Amino acid sequence: MKPQPAGKPSSNALIIYWRLLRSFARPYWFRLLIGVSAGILMGSAMSAYLRFMDLGINALESGYAQKMHQDKTGTQSIKDKLLQSSTIRWLMEVTDTSITSAANETSQKPIPATTPPSLMGEPAASQTTAPSPQATKKKPDGIFAQINAVTTRLGFDVSEDEQLTFPLVCTLIAVMFFYFLLKSFGEFINRYFLRWVGARVVTDIRQALFDTLQKQSLTFFSKNDVGQLISRCTYDTAAIESAFANSIAEMCTAPILILVAFQFMLQKAIAINLLQPTIFLLLAMPLCVIPVFMISRFVRKYQRRVLARVSDLVARMQENFSGIRVVKAFNTEKDESRRFKEQNRSYFKSVVKALLADVFMQPTMQMTAIGLGSLFLIICYHYRVSLGSLAVIGYAAQQAYKPIKELAKLNSNLQRSAAATERVFELLDTDTSLPLNPNPVFLADFNQHIQIDHLTFAYDVAGPVVLKDFTATIPKGHLVALVGQTGSGKSTIANLIARFYDPSQGAIRIDGHDLRDLDLPSFRRMVGIVAQDTFLFNTTITENIRYGSPNASMDDVIAAAKQANAHEFIIADPLGYDRPVGERGALLSGGQKQRLAIARALLKNPPILILDEATSALDSATEKLVQEAIAKLMANRTVIAIAHRLSTILKADTIIVLDHGQIIEQGTHTELYARNGAYHTLYDLQLSKDNNTEFKA
Repeated sequence: MKPQPAGKPSSNALIIYWRLLRSFARPYWFRLLIGVSAGILMGSAMSAYLRFMDLGINALESGYAQKMHQDKTGTQSIKDKLLQSSTIRWLMEVTDTSITSAANETSQKPIPATTPPSLMGEPAASQTTAPSPQATKKKPDGIFAQINAVTTRLGFDVSEDEQLTFPLVCTLIAVMFFYFLLKSFGEFINRYFLRWVGARVVTDIRQALFDTLQKQSLTFFSKNDVGQLISRCTYDTAAIESAFANSIAEMCTAPILILVAFQFMLQKAIAINLLQPTIFLLLAMPLCVIPVFMISRFVRKYQRRVLARVSDLVARMQENFSGIRVVKAFNTEKDESRRFKEQNRSYFKSVVKALLADVFMQPTMQMTAIGLGSLFLIICYHYRVSLGSLAVIGYAAQQAYKPIKELAKLNSNLQRSAAATERVFELLDTDTSLPLNPNPVFLADFNQHIQIDHLTFAYDVAGPVVLKDFTATIPKGHLVALVGQTGSGKSTIANLIARFYDPSQGAIRIDGHDLRDLDLPSFRRMVGIVAQDTFLFNTTITENIRYGSPNASMDDVIAAAKQANAHEFIIADPLGYDRPVGERGALLSGGQKQRLAIARALLKNPPILILDEATSALDSATEKLVQEAIAKLMANRTVIAIAHRLSTILKADTIIVLDHGQIIEQGTHTELYARNGAYHTLYDLQLSKDNNTEFKA
C-alpha cells in the first residue's frame, strides 16, 4: 500500500461520499426512503404554513387599511349623521325662532312648544331612519368569512367588521400548532431513520476495514506500522461517524426545504409584481456558500495532516507501551517523553490551522448574506413593497437561508471527514492478500508427503533472495529438523509451508496438489503452529488453549494442557483455567506461555505440526515431558521443527542444514556427523563439553 501524502486530497468530496452511499447505504434503501419521505413531509408542512401565514398577513394589512380609511373619513361621516338627526334640526329651529322673536319686539308670540321628536318618542315627518350599524359593516370574504360564519352558527359573537376575528386568532393558533406538530413528527422520523442509516454505514465501514486488514498478507503488516493501522481503524472511522452519521439527515432534508421556500417566494413575487428582484435574490443566495467551498479545500487539506499526526501519536504510544520494559531498563523515559512532546506539538499546530480555516467560514458567509439582504431591501423600497409582503418574503428567505447555512456547515464537517474517508478507502482498496483459486481443491486429510520443488523466495521483489532453489521431500509421519545459522532461512521455510507467503519461483505440493490450488481455510485447519515468540490473547487460559478449536470440550482442554505439561501450574492458581493471562500473556512466565501454545496446537490435533523453536523456553525437566507428549502426537503426523535443542535433532528422521537460503547438507544425525562437514562443525561449536542439551544453531 502506498498512502498518499498528507494534505493532498485525491478526489472531490462529493465523489467520495457518493461512493460511500453507493457501496454501504444500498442495503438500507428502505430506511433511507422513509427518512427522505419524512423530509418531504416537513417541506410540505412548511409550504402550507407559509401560505397560511401569507393569508394572515394579508388579513392584517386589509384590516389596517380599512381602519386608516375610516379614520380619514370619520369627521365627514359624523357631520352627515348629525345633520340627518331630527333632534339637531329641532334645536336649529328653536334657535332660529328665538332670533326672530328678539328682532320683532312688538310681537309677543310664544315660543313654539315644539318638542324634539326623538325626545317625545314621536318621529318627525321629515326624520329619516339611520341605517343599521350592521348594514354598514363590510362583510369579510374568502376563508375568513367562512370561518366567521361557522363560528356564528356555533353561538360565538363575531365582530364581522374586522378581518382579524377571535375565531381567526384561534384558527391561526391551531394551524401553527398543527404545523409544528407535523414538522416535529416529520423531523423525528427523518432524523432517526437517516441517522440510523448513517451510523450503520459507518459500522459497516469499520467492519469492512477490519475484514480487509485480516485478508492482507504478512508482507503488508511487515511494511506498515501497526499503530498507523490502528489509528485508521479507530480515529479515522470515528471522524467519519461524527460527521457523516449526523449529516446524512441534513443532506437529504435541506434541499427539500430550500426548494419549498424558493417556490413560495417565486409565487409571492409574481402575485405582488416583484418577480425580477426575487429572482435576483434566489440566484444570489447560493453565492453565500461560495466562500465556504473555497475555504473548505483548506479544511480538508489540514484535516489530512491532523489525521496523519494522530496516526503518528498512536504509533508512538503503541510502540512505547509494547516496549516499556526496555524503556525502563535503559532509563529512557525522559527521551521518550521528549519525542512524544515533539509529535504532540506538531499535532497541535495542524489542529490550529484546520480550526482557523473552519471558524473563518461562518463569518464570511454571514457577511455575504447581510450584503444580499440589504440590497434586496433597497430594491423592495423602490418597488414600494408593502410591509406585510416584505415580511412574508423575508420569512421565506430566512427559511431558505437556514438550510443553506446548515449545508455550508455540513460541507465543513464533510470536508473534515472526507480526509478520513479517503484514508480509509486507501486501505479498503489495498489488496496484498494471497491469490485464491476460484475452483480450489478441498483436502479431507494429509496422506502422503510434502514436496518442496526448486523453491526460490524473496520477501520483496527488489529485496534480497532468502531461499534459493530449495528442494526437499517430507514424508507423512516424519520429523524434519531445520538447522543453520541465524538468517539462513529456517523460519521462512516454515512460513511458506503454512502458506503465509507464496514462493517467487517453484512450488510446494501437498499430496501432489500445489499449495496455491488448495482451499486456504481448509488447508490451514490441517496445520498447527507453535512459535518461539508465543502470542497469547488477553483472556483466560481456557480461551487461549481453545483458540482455533471453539467446539472443544473442557475435558479436551484439560487433556491438551496435561500433554503440554501445563496442567500443574494452571490448577496451582485459585482461578485455575479461568485465570486471565494479561496483555500478550504478561501475567505468565516464558515457559508457561510456551506450554500453553503447545497445548493450543495439540488441541487442534493437526496432521502437520510446525515447531518454530518450540522447546527453547522450557527447562530440561519440562522439555522431557513435552518431548514425550510430542512423541505420542507424532504417530501418523508430520513435524517440521526449527530445532535449537539436541533432543529434537537427535530424534529427527531428516536433518536439513541451511546456509544463506540454500541446502548444504541433508540426512540423519549419524550420517551428517560422520561426513565431518558443516553439521559436524555446528555440532562441535555449539554443544558444550558438559553435554548441555542446548543446540544454539
